[in-house]
Amino acid sequence: MTPDKRPAAVFDFDGTLIREDSAMLLLRHTLRERPRAFAQIAPLTLATGGWALGLVTRVSVKEAILRVLEYVPETDREAFLEKFHERILLPRYLPDVPERIRWHRSLGHLLVLVSASVDVYLIHAARSLGMDLLICSRAVLRPRVRLVGENCRGEEKVRRITESSFYPHTDWSNSWAYGDSLSDLPLFRLCGHPVAVNPGRVLGRHARRNGWRVLGW
Repeated sequence: MTPDKRPAAVFDFDGTLIREDSAMLLLRHTLRERPRAFAQIAPLTLATGGWALGLVTRVSVKEAILRVLEYVPETDREAFLEKFHERILLPRYLPDVPERIRWHRSLGHLLVLVSASVDVYLIHAARSLGMDLLICSRAVLRPRVRLVGENCRGEEKVRRITESSFYPHTDWSNSWAYGDSLSDLPLFRLCGHPVAVNPGRVLGRHARRNGWRVLGW
C-alpha cells in the first residue's frame, strides 16, 4: 500500500452487482405500475431504432426510457424510485456481492459504485450496499425528466474518477475494479486488480489473456 494512500474497490452495477439491466427493469416496473406510461413506447422505439442506425446517442435512448417516470406525479417520483429499489433491485443483487463488499471493507478499502445508470435510484443502491461514494449518470425528475451531463460509461467513468477529490488520495496500483463488459476496459486499466464478473466470451478471453481475475457469482 502506498503511504498515506488508500486502495479502492470500484464496482460497476448492471451485470456486475445485479444480473439484469436496471433501466429496463425500471421501464417494465413503471409500465406495470402506471399503464398510461405505455404512451412512451412509441418514442422509445424510435429512439432505439435511431441508436441502432447511429443517428441517436445512448443519452437519447436513456432519456426515452426515463421519461416513463413522467407518468408518475412529480410529488411521488422520489418515493416511487425508492420503492423500485426495494421491490425490484434489492432482490436481484447477486448472492456473493455482500460478502465481497464486506471483504473489501474489512481491508479498509474505499468502496465506490460507478455506473452508467442514473443517480435517482442508484443513491438507494449505494446506501443499501454500504458504498462510500457514488459516481454515475445524473438525472433530474422535475419538471421534466432528463439526463444532466454525459452518460457515465466507458472512458467517462474514468474521467469522472480522475476529476474527483478522492482520486489523488487513492492507491490505484492496489485498487480493484469489478465489471462485466468491454466498456469497462478503461476502468480495468486504471486499477491494479481488474476482475471480470460473469464475463461474456469476448471479455472472458480478454481477461484470461491478460491474467485478470474472473469471478462468477
